[in-house]
Amino acid sequence: MIGGDLLTGRDSELAAIRRALSGVGNFTGVVIAGAAGVGKTRLAREVLARAAASGGRTYWIVGTQSARQLPLGAFTASICDTMSDPISDVRRVVNFFATQERRDRVLIGVDDAHLLDGLSAHVVHQLAQARGIRLVVTLRTGGDEPDAITALWKDDLLARLDLEPLSAVNTRRMIESTLGGAVDSRSANRFWKLTGGNALFLRQLLKDQIAAGAIRQVAGVWMWDERVAVSDSLGDMVGRQLSRIAPDVALVVDILSQYEPLPVDVLCDLVHRRDLEEAERISLVTVERSGSKLMARLAHPLFGELRRAVASEMYLSRIRGKLAERLAKDSDADMHATVRRALLALESDLPADPSLYLDAARFAMTLLDLDLSDRFATAAADAGVSEAVGLRAISQAGRGHGDRAEATLAGIGLNDTDGHHWATVRAANLIWNLGRPREASAILNNLASTRESEAELAERVAVESCVDAVMARGETAAEKARAALRSRALPDFHAMLASIALTTAEGARGRLDDITEVVTEAIERAITSSQASPTRLWYGAVYARACRLNGRIDECVRSASQLSESARDVPGLAYANLAFLQGLAELARGELPAAVKLLHEALAGAEKHSVTTGLRPASCFALAEAHAKLGQPDAANAAITQARQCVPADYLFMEAALAVARGWALAAGGYLTDAISIARAAGEDARKRGQPTHELACMQVAAQWGDASGAARARELARELSLPLADAVALHTESLRAGDGEGLLAAAADYRELGDRAAAADVAAQAAVAFSRNQQRKRSLYAAGLAQQLATDCGGLCTPALRNPIGQPLTDRQREIIELVATGLSNKEIAERLVTSVRTVEGHVYRAYQRLGAESREELVEIMRTGQDGS
Repeated sequence: MIGGDLLTGRDSELAAIRRALSGVGNFTGVVIAGAAGVGKTRLAREVLARAAASGGRTYWIVGTQSARQLPLGAFTASICDTMSDPISDVRRVVNFFATQERRDRVLIGVDDAHLLDGLSAHVVHQLAQARGIRLVVTLRTGGDEPDAITALWKDDLLARLDLEPLSAVNTRRMIESTLGGAVDSRSANRFWKLTGGNALFLRQLLKDQIAAGAIRQVAGVWMWDERVAVSDSLGDMVGRQLSRIAPDVALVVDILSQYEPLPVDVLCDLVHRRDLEEAERISLVTVERSGSKLMARLAHPLFGELRRAVASEMYLSRIRGKLAERLAKDSDADMHATVRRALLALESDLPADPSLYLDAARFAMTLLDLDLSDRFATAAADAGVSEAVGLRAISQAGRGHGDRAEATLAGIGLNDTDGHHWATVRAANLIWNLGRPREASAILNNLASTRESEAELAERVAVESCVDAVMARGETAAEKARAALRSRALPDFHAMLASIALTTAEGARGRLDDITEVVTEAIERAITSSQASPTRLWYGAVYARACRLNGRIDECVRSASQLSESARDVPGLAYANLAFLQGLAELARGELPAAVKLLHEALAGAEKHSVTTGLRPASCFALAEAHAKLGQPDAANAAITQARQCVPADYLFMEAALAVARGWALAAGGYLTDAISIARAAGEDARKRGQPTHELACMQVAAQWGDASGAARARELARELSLPLADAVALHTESLRAGDGEGLLAAAADYRELGDRAAAADVAAQAAVAFSRNQQRKRSLYAAGLAQQLATDCGGLCTPALRNPIGQPLTDRQREIIELVATGLSNKEIAERLVTSVRTVEGHVYRAYQRLGAESREELVEIMRTGQDGS
């Protein structure tokens, strides 16, 4: 399982070493300096291996602590005769290498030069002055290296390369190279933070997680669970001194392993100050000034993991209890501090504190740590706090565990305290988590038959608006949502439900401008309110989808960025929702590889946490589109297969999105006629339901696949919606029908202005074909160049429009047949697929050969993939 290249992320360093060894700057080599484990030796060995492979003569010299006591200890293997006096021996070693240099190119590697004895260091300095010999020297920073080694770079004999730890990006690259697959961003970031980018520590920590089963592949993405497995090997690398410290000093480390950073005055109430000073002296702890306070933290993040791995649970429970009691004497600085203190208390030997647990459950919910919120709520409920039962249900629903939330909420009777309130929450769970809006509607109808207060009426109407929204009754959903939001008695949770319904409905109707104030209030509420926080990223995705339907790509990206900033480093399902929101924004603006990576993370998160929300189908829709646009039909079809299995039957508001995604998957596989038929049918259904932006989306993608039959209706929609996107689609379809290259270029510019670079690339490619058919070669080349540039900007766009050769464009029928050829179908299979004769298919393939200058099916497919004919 462990493979990969330890040099991942070191391309720039290798280039710098090559320049130094080639004599740039009159250097005769390089000194690679850096902390222990940063990768100096591996880098140096790679340089020598490459030199040997190209015919050079290489030598590897190692400085060691034991050989440091011997004169010329590092070079004893190079001296054959009995040692005499030091001066003669130094001359003999230098002459030996000089003689080798006259025969071949010589590259000497000197590892751990800080451990060389004085004479060995002098030899290295002499060799650096022998202009024909090249040196690669590694040096641990912070050591006491000999003066002769320091002089190597101070005298400008060797270039100095300070090797920094791996960046977060290169850490992820190394993990993925090692595992041979994608890793989710949160896991990669945890590895980076725990190892500090140290390549040696990273490799061992990754080994430990694999061995313990703590990291595993889910839906094609490697994901790390919350535990950290550490081995003795990692302990030997990182903190060998941890096993040799006195018990009182160990207590300092153990307390900080449970809570850091910690004010020194707080820590010194639990340990002796002299023990803290000793821990700092031996580099186990660092103490820094922050404002007027001194703050203590572990010198390396892995120290805490290593100590926790060997300490007994009873010992750690006692430490947590004492620390929680001490922290309780001061006011918590913020909700983070309360949550951390409550977790210490929960996992300690202290008696239960239900009031603290309840506060911490709300705060953890606001911080989007719904797993922790559920733990606190459960502990409070177990301690007899009735209020905690409902809070736990909201946590369960927010974690995507609809069945568990239903079981909890079904146990709250209508006559119980706040029974009406929890019945509406139960209905909301049935709608959004379990996809059963008809059952929710029955509960709400039952509530309507009872006497309701103003607040209860508003809550019920808010949830009813959700039933209407998912069943594509947009006008009714909008009316009810607005009515509920007018009530000042509406709780934040229900206000978010009404906002979701309103945004869904008005997004489908092309009326986002009418709800600007609602959107602003909803986002603010979702960030600040504990009740509303579980819906934060969900609402962000709803609004992003509505923005995209209305052609407001920049707003889609901006709002996604705003909500992402409020939810950095979130755990569990919240991270999956965050990845989906970010992936949707990347897809909308045409950053396809980034979108694919994020959307796969979202889907993996949904699978890992066994959620029953709409996250799974929504991720599949977006993935199918992204893979299809990259010319990956198999991956697109796999996403569609999964999507169709998890879209609830009554989720009519998702039907157009499913149809568009199915169409993209079919188009990627060459089935353009089927793709266009699906889009047309879905557009007609959306029209009947009063979803004009859904209809517009279906019309746009059909036009991108070459269908201009909707031109008249597109112009009607443009007049009805008064949206720049509708105007662009109308111009696109009209120009496509007329074969108007200039009109298509103008439409491409409109799409680009709206932020949809992928659509702009398709339409520019269609313009190139139109110009070519009209014998306007220069304009055709210009449009084709624009299309290719946009396709490149999108990360390798490969759509049907971009696969139509511009020099000798094919007819629609020829293009469809060649697309099917590209999937590997035989002429007979294509004929059966298109309900035509084999002879007809053969005729179209033959004429395509002639038109494009191809001599085989493989060459024909290659021409289609590149968009360039063989002329």
